Amino acid sequence: MERHSLADHVERQLQPVDRLSGPVEAAVSVARELGLRVDEPVVLRDLTNVLVRLDPSPVVARIPRTLSRLRGRDWFALELRVVAWLARAGAPVTAPTTLIDPGPHERDGFLISFIEAVDHDDGRADAATAGRALRELHRALVDCPEELPDFRRLDETRALLDVLHPSDLVSQYEIDGMREVVTLLGKSPPPLLRPIHGDSHLGNVLWSPRGPLWTDFENVCAGPVEYDLACISWRGRPQDKGALEAYGPHDERLRESMEPYVALFLAPWTVTIVERHPSPGGIEEARCRISRALEPLAR
Repeated sequence: MERHSLADHVERQLQPVDRLSGPVEAAVSVARELGLRVDEPVVLRDLTNVLVRLDPSPVVARIPRTLSRLRGRDWFALELRVVAWLARAGAPVTAPTTLIDPGPHERDGFLISFIEAVDHDDGRADAATAGRALRELHRALVDCPEELPDFRRLDETRALLDVLHPSDLVSQYEIDGMREVVTLLGKSPPPLLRPIHGDSHLGNVLWSPRGPLWTDFENVCAGPVEYDLACISWRGRPQDKGALEAYGPHDERLRESMEPYVALFLAPWTVTIVERHPSPGGIEEARCRISRALEPLAR
């Protein structure tokens, strides 16, 4: 099966605001209190995060709905600091807005941050330019002054597995198996660590008039650049090969050895997302990712 990212199962269609009144109202309330004009909030996406365009202002509110289960305000504040630093360095990223305090803000139990709206068009998609932009991003990240978490995030994965319950989507046997993989991968010493994106698949690129912009840095971490490249190669799509080739020289063996870490991190989070947004495509993707995450036990 072609291994699409979960985001590929979500159509880029505008969704009714009333279905997400809580996070939308919280975001609009904070934005208006900060002095931003908001006439018409438009929900762009509801998946890992709720994304709300705050028309007519060129600002998008982002409200995490999945990762916030285990991560608090400090985690998302770190992300904003890293991205703001990258934007100042001229890296190809979507920047926090400068029109108001980008946050993160807390309101009604939601964490809210504000980023610049981007003229995004899938028609501009080009995997090769995204690969070259990723290398440019890595060059900029080398000097990032922030202390970042280890790319393996095994404690977080273990904590998430502890709150998963067996269901039609994932069995207790599979949950226990992923716990075994956590232990197994934890025995291997990490490679040389440096700042990386942490979730750099092509679904996390916005195709702007000035070129591809990398976005969604909520998994920013310290690891080898090959982990970021494994986030691309793990999905196995034809366009992903073009991105890897355009990125240029890297340690292919190390990249391949990073794919089990990608699979283990993604599988339980995907279960969490699909349980909140069940769909045939999402269920199929979750089952595929669980299977991939358990592969180290068969070696």
